Amino acid sequence: MAELPRNNPKKALVSALVAGALTVGFAGMMAKSCGAPAKPQAAPANEALEMVDALASRLVLGLDSDATLQYATPSGTIVTVSQSSPRRAYRSGTVTYIATPDGTYLCVAGPVPSPAKGQKKPSTVPVTCRTGPGADTMSPTEAKSISEAFGGEFMAPEAAVGRLATIAQGDAPHAGASKRGDAQCVSVTANGIRTETACVNPAGMLAYFQGTSDAGKQTELILQYTTPSVSDEAFQPPRPAGASPAPSASKARTATKK
Repeated sequence: MAELPRNNPKKALVSALVAGALTVGFAGMMAKSCGAPAKPQAAPANEALEMVDALASRLVLGLDSDATLQYATPSGTIVTVSQSSPRRAYRSGTVTYIATPDGTYLCVAGPVPSPAKGQKKPSTVPVTCRTGPGADTMSPTEAKSISEAFGGEFMAPEAAVGRLATIAQGDAPHAGASKRGDAQCVSVTANGIRTETACVNPAGMLAYFQGTSDAGKQTELILQYTTPSVSDEAFQPPRPAGASPAPSASKARTATKK
């Protein structure tokens, strides 16, 4: 994972939303979403892209806030998303993906090795981790890595809206607006592409997505739970079996004073 330039948190959204959609028109759209004036364009207005722009603007506000979210995937896997800009973490029962300015981690648990004859079954599940350079933005490559890590069923909320932007730049795009509970939804299609939908709630959180993941798999994400808080432990990778527990923050402070 290549290290990325350090940008303003809101501008960091751009790199995720442009996954596969790096055109002049979309660059202008995202500049407007991030508060910078867009350059005048001679091309006809793209109504579908403008609707995705409005949805992206709502999501930007949510990405700037601390939150813990829980999503369900089609297979029943639960993925917990922790965000505290620019740190992000994604966890399921067996997979952990963490991205912070200090480092990125992809950790996978299991399988439990078969015990030797006469030995007890291990009480802890082995964990294997791969590390990479720190990053405070999300690139299209990282978005794909996150999706693939969870079997192609999950995708980062930024990438979900980015997927709609990609479709909106297709041949003869068409978009429609709807509601899902209190969430605002936009559905986009184009010639040769089936309709895909993303919904963002008033808090700026992705509430629903139905479409194609970054790993190229049809999926559906449903927001089941959210809370406006997140712990620092959420951004710590799981410890390998047998590793000593990390000291708590309070113990660390006490040791420093001594």
